[in-house]
Amino acid sequence: MASALLSAMSLILCAVALILFSSPAEAQADLALDCCLTVSHKSIPKHVLVTYWKQLKVDGCPRDAVVFTTRKGLKLCAPPAEEQQWVKETIKFLDTRLKKCKGNKFHEKRCHALKNLSF
Repeated sequence: MASALLSAMSLILCAVALILFSSPAEAQADLALDCCLTVSHKSIPKHVLVTYWKQLKVDGCPRDAVVFTTRKGLKLCAPPAEEQQWVKETIKFLDTRLKKCKGNKFHEKRCHALKNLSF
C-alpha cells in the first residue's frame, strides 16, 4: 500500500514539474504582436505626428513598415522609407524636431507631446 502511494505521489510530482516547466514556453508562444498587416501609401500631414518606430519582419511581424503615432495617439502604418520618399522625409522631419526639442528641454509648445515619451 505504501509503495503504491509513493508511486502515485511520484507520478503527481512529475506531472506538476512538467506543467511548471512547460508553461513559460507555451505562454511565450501565445503572446500576440501588435503589427501592421497593411500600410497606406497616402502621405500623412507632418503637423499631426509626434513620433515613429520601425516595424521589422525579423521581429516577428509579417511585413516591414514605419508606424507613425499622431498627437491623438493613433498608430498609422506606412511603407518602409526605402519604398516611399514621403516616409523618408517625414522621418527626417520628426528626427529633427526631436533633436530641437531635446536641445531646448521640451519648453516649446510643439515639444510638449514629446516630453513624456521615452526615447
